[in-house]
Amino acid sequence: MVFYECVLSIKNHAEFWRLTDLMKAVSHEVVKNGGIVRGIHNHGIREAPHRFKAKFADNLGRRYYEKVRFVSVYMDCNPQTRMDVERVITADEMVLRQTHLRARSLLDDACELSPKKNPFLRQVMEEQAAQKQEKEEEEVVSIF
Repeated sequence: MVFYECVLSIKNHAEFWRLTDLMKAVSHEVVKNGGIVRGIHNHGIREAPHRFKAKFADNLGRRYYEKVRFVSVYMDCNPQTRMDVERVITADEMVLRQTHLRARSLLDDACELSPKKNPFLRQVMEEQAAQKQEKEEEEVVSIF
């Protein structure tokens, strides 16, 4: 299982029940395929970095959006499930953009075997080197 973060940009005038239905559909797709949804965070309505364009204009004629709602979904699933979730999200007309990121967790750092990439392993190796250095200095002092 891979830990993913899915960042959604949703139209700012989306009704609460439509957002709920979308999150339920995403969660059901993940759980149905053996994954786990760790959390869903609503970051609120914010200024977009640039104007977002919807595929089609809505019933009021709005197609361009300066403000959008950002929502993050954190999930553990396999890559095939992520693609299924992507299809579910793409089918919803309220979603303007979606970005799937492979999120990093503390566990990823702890499982890394290379000392260059693992800060915990690097710290232990530095402590061992310092202890070894102290023992060598004590031996040199005891000789004299």
